[in-house]
Amino acid sequence: MILPVVVDVIVPVFGVVTLGYLVGAFRWMDSGAVRGLSLYVFNIAIPLLLFKAMSTVTLPGQMPWGYVLGFFVCALGVFLAVFFLLRIISSRNLGEIGILAFGSSYGNFIPLGIPLVMTAFGEAATVPLFLLVAFQAPVFFAPMIVIQESARKRERRGAIGWPVVKSIVANQYVLGIGLGAIANLTGFSLPGPVSDVIALVGQSAVPCALFALGAALSFYAIDGVLGRALVIVAIKNVLLPLLVWSVSIRLGLPPVWQAVMVVMAA
Repeated sequence: MILPVVVDVIVPVFGVVTLGYLVGAFRWMDSGAVRGLSLYVFNIAIPLLLFKAMSTVTLPGQMPWGYVLGFFVCALGVFLAVFFLLRIISSRNLGEIGILAFGSSYGNFIPLGIPLVMTAFGEAATVPLFLLVAFQAPVFFAPMIVIQESARKRERRGAIGWPVVKSIVANQYVLGIGLGAIANLTGFSLPGPVSDVIALVGQSAVPCALFALGAALSFYAIDGVLGRALVIVAIKNVLLPLLVWSVSIRLGLPPVWQAVMVVMAA
């Protein structure tokens, strides 16, 4: 039962990531080419994918706040726990502590989460997946920016307030989901050729995102920080998913919603 899932979903997804890594490692694409591909994927293809999918999916009759709150209370709880624990036991500066706490709780939704969930669960996962993507920026970017700006000792409130507002309002993924939801609720439809162009670009998002992720990883090393990285991985990929899984059971969510919740936590 488990083996077919691994073969049908995990192997293709991480196969594309591995291919991208090998292409980058052998420098068949230089860092400039990888950056260009990444800009296309994350600034154009994925926002259009989000818009297209959100404009056509069947939306729930009411906002599932229990689902959203259940996930982000867990994630933000881990963020705050790691942050304050490190403030007590570590001599690192505020900015470094913020980054470590962020890495322990912030989901890799865009380059890995979306491709993995959509490949595994298909259209049934669209609404629960995009709800988490839409709320990720408002929930996480605001405290993280405040921490980083505070670490730079910026005393003017406007210097902190504007980056926070900009990170939410100008987020291309929030815009894609929001505009798609508006189109869905109002019954607005684009002309056929325009819709076809958006669909074609959106179809390139998943494989290109996985490939770009693998290629980008080939330009990074973890020399000297392996121990720290393993601790972050343990918290983010074991502790947080277990916490989210326990909450999803208590909420009595449908199986697909539970699965999306746990996969995105990991």
